[in-house]
Amino acid sequence: MAEKLDIILFGVTGFTGKHTVKYLHKFASAKGRHLTWAVAGRNETKIHTILDNVVNETNDKTLSKIPIILADVLDANSIQLMVSKARLIINCCGPYRFFGEIVVEACVEAGTHHVDVSGEPYFMETMELKYHDKAKEKGIYIVSACGFESIPSDLGAVFLQNNFEGTLHSIETYLKLDSIDGSSHIPRMNYGTWESAVHEVGHVKKLKSLRSQLFPNRLPKLKPILGKRWIPFKSSVDKNWAVFFPASDRSVMERTQRFFYQEKNRRPIQIYTYLLVKNFVNIILLGLTGLIFTILARFKLGLNLLLKYPSLFSFGFFDSEGPSEENIQNTRFCLTLFGKGWRENLVDSEHEYQTPPNKGALVQVEGRNPVYGVTCKSVVLAAIVILTETSKMPNRGGVYSPGAAFAATSLVEQLNENGVNFEFLKDFEL
Repeated sequence: MAEKLDIILFGVTGFTGKHTVKYLHKFASAKGRHLTWAVAGRNETKIHTILDNVVNETNDKTLSKIPIILADVLDANSIQLMVSKARLIINCCGPYRFFGEIVVEACVEAGTHHVDVSGEPYFMETMELKYHDKAKEKGIYIVSACGFESIPSDLGAVFLQNNFEGTLHSIETYLKLDSIDGSSHIPRMNYGTWESAVHEVGHVKKLKSLRSQLFPNRLPKLKPILGKRWIPFKSSVDKNWAVFFPASDRSVMERTQRFFYQEKNRRPIQIYTYLLVKNFVNIILLGLTGLIFTILARFKLGLNLLLKYPSLFSFGFFDSEGPSEENIQNTRFCLTLFGKGWRENLVDSEHEYQTPPNKGALVQVEGRNPVYGVTCKSVVLAAIVILTETSKMPNRGGVYSPGAAFAATSLVEQLNENGVNFEFLKDFEL
């Protein structure tokens, strides 16, 4: 039997997959590593074209010799054969609600690690419910949300927890997206992200039912309760307006906090996520988008309209053709995490303070090209860390959020070295 490859990148012909190739090529041989890898998808002609494009971009003709594996999510045998050839699968084939489980199930059966860039809570939590124990038995790791959603926020929260001297109680995150050249262009996202979000909102009742099975015991409600800010407000960390941001980050971060509470007896941090916008006109547009989106996604006809006309219903933020290369390279992000707590350290993770928090701290995570640069770097480095730092990961296997999986590894350090910067800004009295 041929020796297994270290990594197979599946879904290479999609928006995210094709941008991931160059980072996998770079990082697989960095720092003295000699990781073997291949690419996989269902269209061999398109795969060759993508590899040729990366050859032209990097001037490295060895890429033309990278193995190609044909695999299709509609052909279970091809998926099983693919995962049997690797130690780890990087899965870029979404929406994961429809196409993810067949790959995860095959990985569990074959004893192959799996990472992906899903931002779909229903998929991620279903995988944890169904496969966590089986993955532990096989000694493999299944880690979702390893892209822009939710590496910066989840590992940013872990980074803040590790650097907060005292007792951290709550975190509010503030995401800012803007252009590098100062222009007023709209940072655009690809259609796959929109499609996943549409289906997620359209099936919110199923998510509630799932969580009652996965999390039968609620986390303790420690006072003071962190409230959700429904009304737009001026952020204390930035001069811009802040609005509630219902992305998947919070659900991922809460899974990490649940893990720390149950496995490490650490105080669970209360979390809310917000988006920073420059003016009130943008707030109105976001409000209209959210209202229309929420109403239409609950009905079959409305859901189909959202899927058919993404640019119309998102005011140009999402597009079926995806963002241009110029738009991708001209976009940057800055995520600020504002933590509050107390100066004192406590042994009891459920201690109820009688006084308001008296200490604050700020962490910032920033980088350029969040859509593909940050996402692709993050998922590749996450994959490599699983292969090279397995002993630092939890419980010898299982299905985890990024923060739970990588808290004790060098992933944050490696991201810092590659343009995704985690920085502890300051702490201060409240």
